Order: sequence, then structure tokens, then C-alpha cells
Amino acid sequence: MFGPGFGKSLANAAKATPGRNEIIVRELNAAAMEGDDERVKKLLGQLLTSRNRRKTDKLREQLSALEELFYAMRIMAVTDELTGVYNRRGFEWMAGRLLRNLCRERRGALLMYIDVDDLKAANDTLGHGAGDRLLVAAAGALRSACEESAVIGRIGGDEFALVARQTSAESYDLLRQRIRSAVATCNASGQVPALSLSVGVADFDPLRPASILSLMDRADRAMYQEKLRKLLPTHRTRVALGEGNC
Repeated sequence: MFGPGFGKSLANAAKATPGRNEIIVRELNAAAMEGDDERVKKLLGQLLTSRNRRKTDKLREQLSALEELFYAMRIMAVTDELTGVYNRRGFEWMAGRLLRNLCRERRGALLMYIDVDDLKAANDTLGHGAGDRLLVAAAGALRSACEESAVIGRIGGDEFALVARQTSAESYDLLRQRIRSAVATCNASGQVPALSLSVGVADFDPLRPASILSLMDRADRAMYQEKLRKLLPTHRTRVALGEGNC
């Protein structure tokens, strides 16, 4: 989860001082996957000091540098380089943690699956630079529309997903309207090509919890239903008359 070089470095460390270190490396990998930062820090310290009983200033400096490298590699491993939001791995990990917390608190959530409309057409007619600008604009619109606690990720290609807390019965309508406003603001600034999003939603019920993958599947299917509706003549007429469109 933290990049191909990290696992190799840990394996080399284990080989250098076998036995106990091999156990530490296995525990460290498990703690990393669980996102247990305190245990990661403790295990890194054990690994570094295993051949030296005393924790000298030099070893403390090395441990600090190793911690910084570890966390930097973790960020790189879970972040989409183009847009700055989570990649699929990071989204599933962080969204899963958020849903588990909300389940314990008996609080609901919304999972939205979002598709950037006509990205392929933009790539084919205006070049991949234009497509990249659309993706960056989409990520920016979603970030500006969501609360800080929301988890946003680029799932792949032209698709994004987000999980947000559901604080009231109107949460979906309010979030959808904020996304529309963010898209409108983006397009008003002269975004070329214009940004348009199709959105599907799935509700998370803490009393009947579903997995993150199940919620993504439901929201994905709802999103494609919206894309089909956009092909209807009545939808094109409403857009021509100036009604809002994500």
C-alpha cells in the first residue's frame, strides 16, 4: 500500500538482522494496512534500534527521517497524481474507515458516484490536455462543494466517488445543489471545454451497514441511469432553456 520500494526496503532490513526483525516487518505491514500510525511509529523505532540497545541522537535522527519517508510514501500511494484527491485504493481505505466510524455513531452517509461527461470527446477533439483540465476542474468542484470531513477519490478514468456524512433528510439535495453551483462557477470562469457531471447516489444506513464496494456498485448503476436520462430530448430541452446541470 505504500509503494513498491518500501516493502523491498523493509525486507532488506529484516535480512540484515533476521529473526525478531522479520516479525517486526510483518507487524509493520499489517499496521500500515490498518492505518495505525502510532503502532507504525513504534515498530519503525524497534526495527531501527534492533542492533543498538541505546537510542543515540544519531538513531533518533534516522528514525525521524524514516518516519517522514514512510508517511510521504503513504501519501503518494493513496493519492491521484493529476487531481490531488485520493486514488481508488486510498478512497476505498479512507471511505471504509469513515463508514465504520459512522456505523459506531449510528449516523448515516451518502456515497456519490460521479462521471465527467464527454471526457473522451474532449480528448479526441481538443487533446488530452483538455481532458486533464476537465478532470482537475471536476476534482476542484467536488472539493469546494463538500465538507472537510468528506472523502473524495478518483476511481479511474473519468469517474470519481465521494462519501459525505448525512446530517439531515435534505443532505443529498443540499450537496447536489452545491455541486451544481461549483460546476457553474467553474464554467463561468471560462473552463474549456465546459464541465458537466453525471451523479448517482447510494444511502448508507448504519442499522443495515453495507460494504463500500456494495455502495459504489449501487451508486454507479444510479449514475448510469442519469446518463441515459441526459440522452432524452426533454433533458436537452431543459438544458437549452438554461436549467442547471451537473
